[in-house]
Amino acid sequence: MEVASDRSYWRDAQLNLLVSKRKMSSRLPTKISLSAVCLLLLVVFPQALFATSTPLLKTILPRGVQRGTEHVLRFSGERLHDAKEVFLYDQGISVLDIKQVDGKQLEVRVSVSEECRLGEHVAQVRTTHGISDYRSFYVGALPNVAEQEPNNTVESAQEVEINQTVNGIIKTEDVDVYVVTANKGQRLSVEIEAIRLGYMIDPFIAILDENNFELAVCDDTALARQDACLSIIVPENGKYFVLVREASYGGDNNSHYRLHVGNFPRPVVAFPAGGKMNSQMDVQFIGDPTGVISRTIDVGSGAGFRGGEFVSDENGITPSPISFRVSDLENVNEVEPNNAWRKLSADSINLPVAINGIIEKDRDRDYFKFNATKGQVFDFECYASRIRSGLDPVMNIFTAKHKSVIGNDDARRPDAYLRFTAPADGEYLLRIRDHLDRGRADFVYRVEASTVKPALQIGIPRVDRYSQQRQQIAVPKGNRFATLINATRTNFGGSLKLIEDNLPDGVTMQAPPMVANLDSMPVVFEAAEDAEITGSLIDLKAHLFDPKKPDAAPSIIGSFQNQAAFALGLPNNALYYGCNVDKLPIAITEPLPFKLEIVEPKVPLVRGGSINLKVVVTRDEGFDRQIRLLFPFRPPGVGTKPNIIVPKGKTEAYYPLNANGKAQIGKWPVYVMGRSDVKGPVWASTQLANLEIAEPFVLVEMKRASCERGSATSIVCKLNHNRKFAGQATAELLGVPPNIAIEPIKFTSETKELVFTVKTNDKSPFGKHKGLFCRITIVENDEPIVAVAGRGELQITKPKKNEAIVKASSKAAVKATDKPAAKPLSRLEQLREQARRRAQKVQAGENE
Repeated sequence: MEVASDRSYWRDAQLNLLVSKRKMSSRLPTKISLSAVCLLLLVVFPQALFATSTPLLKTILPRGVQRGTEHVLRFSGERLHDAKEVFLYDQGISVLDIKQVDGKQLEVRVSVSEECRLGEHVAQVRTTHGISDYRSFYVGALPNVAEQEPNNTVESAQEVEINQTVNGIIKTEDVDVYVVTANKGQRLSVEIEAIRLGYMIDPFIAILDENNFELAVCDDTALARQDACLSIIVPENGKYFVLVREASYGGDNNSHYRLHVGNFPRPVVAFPAGGKMNSQMDVQFIGDPTGVISRTIDVGSGAGFRGGEFVSDENGITPSPISFRVSDLENVNEVEPNNAWRKLSADSINLPVAINGIIEKDRDRDYFKFNATKGQVFDFECYASRIRSGLDPVMNIFTAKHKSVIGNDDARRPDAYLRFTAPADGEYLLRIRDHLDRGRADFVYRVEASTVKPALQIGIPRVDRYSQQRQQIAVPKGNRFATLINATRTNFGGSLKLIEDNLPDGVTMQAPPMVANLDSMPVVFEAAEDAEITGSLIDLKAHLFDPKKPDAAPSIIGSFQNQAAFALGLPNNALYYGCNVDKLPIAITEPLPFKLEIVEPKVPLVRGGSINLKVVVTRDEGFDRQIRLLFPFRPPGVGTKPNIIVPKGKTEAYYPLNANGKAQIGKWPVYVMGRSDVKGPVWASTQLANLEIAEPFVLVEMKRASCERGSATSIVCKLNHNRKFAGQATAELLGVPPNIAIEPIKFTSETKELVFTVKTNDKSPFGKHKGLFCRITIVENDEPIVAVAGRGELQITKPKKNEAIVKASSKAAVKATDKPAAKPLSRLEQLREQARRRAQKVQAGENE
């Protein structure tokens, strides 16, 4: 395993200590104490012995807390030594104290305000050596109680009060039962958070009466995906049982859940499902058993991505929000009847606009009229599944005479999207229906018909699908850390540049512009030797950048967003649940015992060529562990190995790079990341170095050649020079089969043609050998420029003489043909000669 455990690290450290003690015993006074030796070692080898590595946060318990109170959360993981700070991505929670239990556990005391946003909150631990993974915990409105076993039958059901949240665990084949007392006509709502906590469990819930009769059951929901929620009107006074299990009776000791039981409202969708930013509007919340809940809400600015509306009444508030879109579009709601294009009563709508409707009945189809002029372009973005509606929408656009223009089903999987370009001036029809022609009272949709607008978003690409490795920026003092920044451009093109704001003091950033045809850029962060060990969450942004107008005000700006995959499942480890963050975590950490540097090449990497990029390692005294190197950013057309190793104790390595024939010409910033083991994984990077991709100096046109085995021939190569070079170059023919000798040739920029002498013997293999290639080596600035300049073919045929005679005289034959004709036969001439010989043989046979 690449990363050593803490135990193996301390075993190695103890051995080093023992060896060092023995070596010093011959020079130190005999009465020197072991503590003095340890103190001396602390001075000599402080980093190599006691530096720790990137922290790992696995879970936060309890999985949720009540707002308006103080709580102690237990953070568990690995390498949590020297915890200094907890990063929180939302307002309303304050960290009061961090208590170090041991290297694997922290007790974090927090205060949660009354105004804290309900739902998921994300936290990370910053230590003096790095930043941990993202992990979440939940904030609720209800007081929390813990599950108490045994509670797996109706007879042993755990009693809970109305309006409480139970923190429980589903074990294998486990069934948890809770009993609550409720009155006739009262609303009884149940909602579970399980997969949303990051555990791969699919919960099932049911409400039973005192006779064990199921009043309601739920597995998956459009609102909560794999999680479940129920809400009923209680039919009689009495006790009601809430049953919880995993849908397939799975589970384990880590399958936590939070079960909210109360009489809070539980609608599932809003109509309309969005509104214009910074406005006030009337909204109907659909799905509650008491009926539609009407509210007047203030629509915010749309900032952030944890949006949604919570619905409250005198009995409580929804545990999770109702999805609600915020945009700059005015709303238009459907007006019935609109289920037939010939009977539309509403007037044409003016685009851009947000169209809102409900597919209420089976085979319901909603039509809307709009006008467009020839050449106008609009994006029609249908939101249904994404606003937690059960509708599977299909969109179509027709002419006024119902002739189809364009349609879409699931471009947004399963939501629909299309880009419409008006083919002529006139009136058009938009139709919305369900894919299976179903209809329900909560099948809400929202179509945002807007002009084509540019949008930009940046983030860090995943380097490991199953972890959050290198999703944070941890810069060692006096060292560097690098990452790739990915960009998603929508409806625009061009170069991009990062905006350097809010970096911690002592940190600088190297971030060259991202060229227009790429969607990623390398970024290197460097911390000064005297930088303070600290950290922060920064609002990283990028903008459209014109190299010809570098000082122009940015016209398009995009923000940072990253996702942590919390729950993966079948098929193919598909993402079931993940968590988004909108800030980049960055920290300055303790120094590392090694540093990396690229020796910038003095020659280009040419198309069809290769180069060995030299990486130098500077090691602290006492640190000799191996370092794994990676080459994360590859210019277009450049290939290399996934990683290489700097062996234990070595101070340099060569990273092999190669360029194909279409590699993009230019100077490219590159870096190398290094990973080693210092009580776990640690990372450092080189500086950004320039790698030039250039055209090859010379290309070769190689003519096909043929000869009989045991003889010699020539391969003629025409040279096409792209640019001059000084001195002599070397040409080699490689890829030849065994038992064939071809000597390399020296040539200059003035050489027009190369003639390689090919010598075969009685063991040379027959057949067409198509793997021949010509490798050119040119030395410039004392460094080689190596490239494959052309490819060719050699055919070896059976000799016409008796094989025994060939073997007996093979040496003489080869010697006799050491010097082929100055102008060898072309391939066509060789074929003609072979045909002539065959004809002579046939004629000789007939004469006999």
